[in-house]
Amino acid sequence: MYGAPASPVSVVVPCFNQGHFLPEAIESVLGQSHPAVKVTVVDDGSDDNSYEVAGRYPGVRRLRQPHRGVAAARNLGLAESAGELVVFLDADDRLLPEALEVGVESLLARPQVAFVAGTSRDVGGDGSVIREGGQSLVTQDHFLHLLEDCYIWSGSSIVYRRGAIEAVGGFDERLAAGDDYDLYLRLAHGHPIYCHGRVVTEYRRHGTNTTRDPGVVLASQLRVLKSQRPSLRDRREAAARRRGIRNTRAAHGGALADRISSDWRGHRRRRALRGVATLARHDPRGLLRLPSRMG
Repeated sequence: MYGAPASPVSVVVPCFNQGHFLPEAIESVLGQSHPAVKVTVVDDGSDDNSYEVAGRYPGVRRLRQPHRGVAAARNLGLAESAGELVVFLDADDRLLPEALEVGVESLLARPQVAFVAGTSRDVGGDGSVIREGGQSLVTQDHFLHLLEDCYIWSGSSIVYRRGAIEAVGGFDERLAAGDDYDLYLRLAHGHPIYCHGRVVTEYRRHGTNTTRDPGVVLASQLRVLKSQRPSLRDRREAAARRRGIRNTRAAHGGALADRISSDWRGHRRRRALRGVATLARHDPRGLLRLPSRMG
């Protein structure tokens, strides 16, 4: 059991070329009903004005590193912040005004849990709501269900205990994507977690989301699931992991096959062939989907 943490919350905002969305992310933190918040923006080697944008806000700390990926940016922000409670807000997302208050209250009421997670709604590039609801609320067997599916849609909806993250070694910087999913699994394997079900974040859907690249997501999520094999404790967990691999291939392998088809028809042949190579490596049976899509 972790000790009762102090109330300040450190919000770490990793940012790579999202200077146009960054003001909304920062202002959503500064407008929180929870009174004790410290914001750290980590510029992950952006080519745009992200670092300058962060500097417009008094009290917001800015850090800069060469482009090393979101996991490295999160780890740097964690190391350079001090709050016992930590939130990682993507630079293109927004917190709803009571997000931290709800998360902190839920966490303090459950001193044994490593983190609490809420739910999110999708917004478009202009900030308008495009989808409400649909996220599953899991109330037990969290590790088992996470092996089957990453049911936490927005990492920005989570309030973590710093000690829990540090105990498992932080985010895995070897992952191009899915480093948050990997952390959920490592934490849920050893500690209880809690999902409160309140909508607390807005997840922005736009053309430059990492999650828009199905090949990257397919490869990274399969790597995360395969890395869990040595830690599985019983047949139920082994079966859940196998279902998770099938679900990942069905969802992201299918999405990759669709993109390959679109690229081929659009004469983007080089990217289509790269996609075929990725599919062959990570979802060989998915190649059977291609003829019907590319006819």
